[in-house]
Amino acid sequence: MRLEAGTNAPDFEAITLTGHRIQLDQLRGRLVWLSFYRYAACPLCCYRVHELLSVWEETFASLDIVSLTVWQSPEAKLNEVLERYQPPFELISDPGLQIYEAYGIEKGITKVFGKEVFQGVAGAFKAGIPVARPWDGPATRRPADFLIAPDGTIDVAFYGENVGQMIPFDDVLSWAQPHLRGAV
Repeated sequence: MRLEAGTNAPDFEAITLTGHRIQLDQLRGRLVWLSFYRYAACPLCCYRVHELLSVWEETFASLDIVSLTVWQSPEAKLNEVLERYQPPFELISDPGLQIYEAYGIEKGITKVFGKEVFQGVAGAFKAGIPVARPWDGPATRRPADFLIAPDGTIDVAFYGENVGQMIPFDDVLSWAQPHLRGAV
Protein backbone atom coordinates (compact mmCIF):
# COMPACT_ATOMS: atom_id res chain seq x y z
CA MET A 1 0.00 0.00 0.00
CA ARG A 2 1.34 3.43 -0.97
CA LEU A 3 2.38 5.81 1.77
CA GLU A 4 1.11 9.36 1.70
CA ALA A 5 2.50 12.75 2.59
CA GLY A 6 1.87 13.60 6.23
CA THR A 7 2.38 10.07 7.54
CA ASN A 8 5.33 8.98 9.64
CA ALA A 9 8.13 7.42 7.64
CA PRO A 10 8.49 3.74 8.60
CA ASP A 11 11.61 3.20 10.66
CA PHE A 12 14.21 0.72 9.48
CA GLU A 13 17.75 -0.25 10.35
CA ALA A 14 20.39 -1.23 7.81
CA ILE A 15 24.12 -1.39 7.24
CA THR A 16 25.20 0.58 4.17
CA LEU A 17 27.74 -0.69 1.69
CA THR A 18 30.33 1.59 3.27
CA GLY A 19 29.68 -0.06 6.65
CA HIS A 20 27.62 2.68 8.30
CA ARG A 21 24.74 1.60 10.51
CA ILE A 22 21.65 3.59 9.57
CA GLN A 23 18.46 3.77 11.62
CA LEU A 24 15.95 6.17 10.12
CA ASP A 25 14.53 7.30 13.47
CA GLN A 26 18.02 8.37 14.54
CA LEU A 27 18.10 10.81 11.62
CA ARG A 28 15.36 12.96 13.19
CA GLY A 29 16.29 16.61 12.97
CA ARG A 30 17.72 16.11 9.47
CA LEU A 31 16.20 16.21 6.00
CA VAL A 32 16.22 12.75 4.44
CA TRP A 33 15.92 11.90 0.74
CA LEU A 34 15.13 8.19 0.63
CA SER A 35 15.25 6.70 -2.87
CA PHE A 36 14.28 3.21 -3.94
CA TYR A 37 16.10 1.98 -7.01
CA ARG A 38 15.66 -1.30 -8.82
CA TYR A 39 18.81 -3.41 -9.15
CA ALA A 40 22.55 -2.88 -9.64
CA ALA A 41 22.54 -3.83 -13.33
CA CYS A 42 19.53 -1.66 -14.17
CA PRO A 43 20.62 0.79 -16.88
CA LEU A 44 17.90 3.24 -15.82
CA CYS A 45 19.05 3.24 -12.20
CA CYS A 46 22.73 3.47 -13.10
CA TYR A 47 21.95 6.33 -15.45
CA ARG A 48 20.06 8.07 -12.62
CA VAL A 49 23.17 7.74 -10.42
CA HIS A 50 25.24 9.09 -13.34
CA GLU A 51 22.87 12.07 -13.68
CA LEU A 52 22.81 12.70 -9.94
CA LEU A 53 26.59 12.68 -9.74
CA SER A 54 26.78 15.19 -12.61
CA VAL A 55 24.83 17.75 -10.54
CA TRP A 56 25.71 16.65 -6.99
CA GLU A 57 28.56 19.07 -6.23
CA GLU A 58 26.81 22.07 -7.72
CA THR A 59 23.30 21.29 -6.50
CA PHE A 60 23.19 18.99 -3.48
CA ALA A 61 26.61 18.82 -1.79
CA SER A 62 26.15 22.02 0.20
CA LEU A 63 22.67 21.09 1.38
CA ASP A 64 22.29 19.32 4.69
CA ILE A 65 20.33 16.40 3.24
CA VAL A 66 20.94 12.78 4.14
CA SER A 67 20.56 10.88 0.87
CA LEU A 68 19.94 7.14 1.16
CA THR A 69 19.41 4.81 -1.78
CA VAL A 70 17.88 1.37 -1.37
CA TRP A 71 18.49 -1.35 -3.95
CA GLN A 72 17.00 -4.84 -4.32
CA SER A 73 20.40 -6.29 -5.29
CA PRO A 74 22.56 -8.31 -2.91
CA GLU A 75 25.68 -6.54 -1.59
CA ALA A 76 28.06 -8.39 -3.91
CA LYS A 77 26.28 -7.06 -7.02
CA LEU A 78 25.59 -3.63 -5.54
CA ASN A 79 29.30 -3.21 -4.87
CA GLU A 80 29.67 -2.79 -8.65
CA VAL A 81 27.67 0.44 -8.41
CA LEU A 82 29.73 1.61 -5.44
CA GLU A 83 33.01 0.86 -7.21
CA ARG A 84 31.97 2.35 -10.55
CA TYR A 85 30.45 5.60 -9.30
CA GLN A 86 31.78 6.11 -5.75
CA PRO A 87 28.64 8.07 -4.88
CA PRO A 88 28.67 10.59 -2.01
CA PHE A 89 25.41 9.11 -0.72
CA GLU A 90 24.74 5.80 1.00
CA LEU A 91 23.69 2.59 -0.77
CA ILE A 92 21.61 0.01 1.08
CA SER A 93 21.16 -3.56 -0.11
CA ASP A 94 17.66 -4.96 0.53
CA PRO A 95 17.41 -8.25 -1.41
CA GLY A 96 14.79 -9.52 1.05
CA LEU A 97 12.69 -6.47 0.10
CA GLN A 98 11.69 -5.67 3.70
CA ILE A 99 12.28 -1.92 3.34
CA TYR A 100 10.58 -1.97 -0.07
CA GLU A 101 7.51 -3.58 1.50
CA ALA A 102 7.43 -1.13 4.42
CA TYR A 103 7.27 1.75 1.93
CA GLY A 104 4.77 0.13 -0.44
CA ILE A 105 7.14 0.07 -3.41
CA GLU A 106 5.23 -1.32 -6.34
CA LYS A 107 5.90 -3.62 -9.22
CA GLY A 108 3.76 -4.55 -12.13
CA ILE A 109 3.75 -5.12 -15.83
CA THR A 110 1.27 -2.34 -16.53
CA LYS A 111 2.80 1.06 -17.09
CA VAL A 112 6.27 -0.47 -17.49
CA PHE A 113 7.06 1.78 -20.41
CA GLY A 114 7.01 5.54 -20.60
CA LYS A 115 9.06 8.36 -22.07
CA GLU A 116 11.36 8.21 -19.01
CA VAL A 117 12.24 4.61 -19.86
CA PHE A 118 13.22 5.41 -23.43
CA GLN A 119 15.11 8.56 -22.38
CA GLY A 120 16.90 6.64 -19.62
CA VAL A 121 17.97 3.79 -21.88
CA ALA A 122 19.19 6.26 -24.50
CA GLY A 123 21.06 8.23 -21.84
CA ALA A 124 22.61 5.06 -20.41
CA PHE A 125 23.75 3.96 -23.85
CA LYS A 126 25.27 7.38 -24.55
CA ALA A 127 27.02 7.36 -21.13
CA GLY A 128 28.52 3.93 -21.79
CA ILE A 129 26.37 2.17 -19.22
CA PRO A 130 25.60 -1.44 -20.24
CA VAL A 131 21.92 -1.70 -21.10
CA ALA A 132 21.47 -5.48 -21.23
CA ARG A 133 22.58 -7.30 -18.09
CA PRO A 134 20.80 -9.80 -15.84
CA TRP A 135 18.71 -8.29 -13.07
CA ASP A 136 18.46 -9.04 -9.37
CA GLY A 137 14.88 -9.25 -8.21
CA PRO A 138 11.68 -8.16 -9.92
CA ALA A 139 12.40 -6.44 -13.25
CA THR A 140 9.05 -4.68 -13.07
CA ARG A 141 9.82 -2.95 -9.76
CA ARG A 142 9.11 0.77 -10.03
CA PRO A 143 11.35 3.33 -8.34
CA ALA A 144 10.13 5.66 -5.62
CA ASP A 145 11.42 8.62 -3.65
CA PHE A 146 10.45 9.94 -0.22
CA LEU A 147 11.35 13.36 1.10
CA ILE A 148 11.26 13.12 4.88
CA ALA A 149 11.02 16.15 7.16
CA PRO A 150 13.14 16.60 10.28
CA ASP A 151 10.22 15.43 12.45
CA GLY A 152 10.15 12.08 10.61
CA THR A 153 7.03 12.69 8.56
CA ILE A 154 6.91 12.17 4.83
CA ASP A 155 6.58 15.52 3.05
CA VAL A 156 6.64 14.02 -0.45
CA ALA A 157 5.89 10.44 -1.50
CA PHE A 158 6.82 10.05 -5.16
CA TYR A 159 6.00 6.69 -6.76
CA GLY A 160 7.26 6.21 -10.30
CA GLU A 161 4.51 5.41 -12.77
CA ASN A 162 6.95 3.32 -14.81
CA VAL A 163 10.33 1.66 -14.30
CA GLY A 164 12.21 4.80 -15.34
CA GLN A 165 10.34 7.59 -13.57
CA MET A 166 12.05 9.12 -10.54
CA ILE A 167 11.50 12.37 -8.70
CA PRO A 168 12.85 15.39 -10.60
CA PHE A 169 15.89 17.00 -8.98
CA ASP A 170 14.11 20.38 -9.02
CA ASP A 171 11.36 18.91 -6.83
CA VAL A 172 13.95 17.83 -4.26
CA LEU A 173 15.49 21.31 -4.26
CA SER A 174 12.09 23.01 -3.97
CA TRP A 175 11.32 20.82 -0.95
CA ALA A 176 14.69 21.29 0.76
CA GLN A 177 15.21 25.02 0.41
CA PRO A 178 12.41 26.23 2.74
CA HIS A 179 13.55 23.76 5.41
CA LEU A 180 17.13 24.94 5.11
CA ARG A 181 16.10 28.58 5.43
CA GLY A 182 14.19 27.71 8.59
CA ALA A 183 10.77 28.35 7.03
CA VAL A 184 9.37 24.95 7.99
